Amino acid sequence: MIQCLANASLVDMKNRENKEGEAMGAIFHYNPDLAFRESPDMYLCFWGKEHCEPLHTFGPGVRDIYKIHFVHAGKGVVRAEGETHVVTAGQAFIAFPEHVIFYQADEHDPWTYSWIGFYGEQVPYLLNRTSLSPSDPVFPMDTKLMPRLYELLNEVEQEEAAVRDLRMQALLNEFFATMVKLAPVTAERGTKPQTKDNYIHRCLDFLHTHYAEDITVAQLATMVGLDRKYLSALFKRTVGLPPQQYLLKYRMERACELLKRGKFTVGEVARSVGYQDALLFSKMFRKTIGVAPSDYRMHT
Repeated sequence: MIQCLANASLVDMKNRENKEGEAMGAIFHYNPDLAFRESPDMYLCFWGKEHCEPLHTFGPGVRDIYKIHFVHAGKGVVRAEGETHVVTAGQAFIAFPEHVIFYQADEHDPWTYSWIGFYGEQVPYLLNRTSLSPSDPVFPMDTKLMPRLYELLNEVEQEEAAVRDLRMQALLNEFFATMVKLAPVTAERGTKPQTKDNYIHRCLDFLHTHYAEDITVAQLATMVGLDRKYLSALFKRTVGLPPQQYLLKYRMERACELLKRGKFTVGEVARSVGYQDALLFSKMFRKTIGVAPSDYRMHT
């Protein structure tokens, strides 16, 4: 599961990117709207553009989040997972978080590229629909959206705050739909085989969208086609908590978000996160968070 970035980490990342950008004359833009919740489905952090100097280099190093570069002119080289790729105008490449990558502008024809940086719990699921991987990060650009994505995001940045986040999310969704078409799983490879991470991502996606309903481990196991006991052990080993404890934690996080708004009753919050009994919800909230829901709402 992709862990959400803490505010401090995001600020540190921005500072690092700014220093790099100032040194190379890059242009950076940061999303003026905060993520809707701590673990968003998909959130655009920043975007930018740069005409690189000859042999301008990143790495070998790792990124905190996903970052995609779109090459508009020139060329360069990308090395990842022991593979080397020459990337030219009309192509793009993705850096996966926590995977070492190296990329360098050509000495005689350095690339001009734009980029976007993003993260979210839905991202691995979407990327699994493509042929992209840390060892195979290059894909072709389309001729309509990707060459203009930087400018389109700049336009959205100037929109009224009431609609800006919706427009930005719509662009990001359109980009992913385009990328899935441009880098499909090849016919030779067929559908990607399910890996242990795939099973867990499917479970997490289901929990995050159905947390207000009655959910059992048996239901999750049936959905992914695994034995219930095996899934529970795999989930705990991967996520750190058994499925039911993770669901409880996620429900309480959502409850905290609703209580902070101060306009919902405890009963309304309870039903919104899957508890028909407000007393049971209050008991579980106090056990998990340490205070009663009413006190939490009053002091946040």
